[in-house]
Amino acid sequence: MFKTLLNYAPLVSAGMAGLTALIWVVYLTAFLASYRRQRRPSILITSGAGRGMGAHCFVTNLGLEPIYVLDIILDLTRPDGSRVRAVIPERNEQLPEGDQPGPDDGRGATNVGPLCSGVQIDIGRFSTMIERACAENPEVQADMPMASLEITVVTITAARAELCAASRAYRIEDRAGAIRLCATSIKAKQIQGFFARRRLARELEQRLGTRL
Repeated sequence: MFKTLLNYAPLVSAGMAGLTALIWVVYLTAFLASYRRQRRPSILITSGAGRGMGAHCFVTNLGLEPIYVLDIILDLTRPDGSRVRAVIPERNEQLPEGDQPGPDDGRGATNVGPLCSGVQIDIGRFSTMIERACAENPEVQADMPMASLEITVVTITAARAELCAASRAYRIEDRAGAIRLCATSIKAKQIQGFFARRRLARELEQRLGTRL
């Protein structure tokens, strides 16, 4: 019996080495997946401090890494299904008409800027964002009928300087003459895939071309 075990010792040793290597590969794969998940941006879009169009829209960085808010996009959907878009990163309503912010007022007149982990910013009331959209896109009218709206926050990650984004849509409901916003999802949709980032980059490049 002992002699038989000695004959199979190299095979048993090789099998144990292979099993150990497999365990380490599984462990390292799980570790890397957990590490990437922790470093992946997570953006939360919520509403509060009011009702209907008077509610404020908040953006929170739930990721472990800082992000830089690059753009904010507002998509408005009419009852017939047609959509109109406006890019509204600036808080133009805080500036006097035809005026420029003072040396200490620049940061307060824009939503663009860094956002550390766990930090929340108020990007304005929904009604105010529609006013900004009217100033940016003549197709947007303050009194036009709307069935829903969608907020998309475009950011750059600190770790790899890659574009990413998050979006959340709200239905606009008229309840006995009172406008209410109803979120269509529990949390914001994270836009982080390779193809989604490429599409996002193309849209921003097209916007840059139209503004030059």
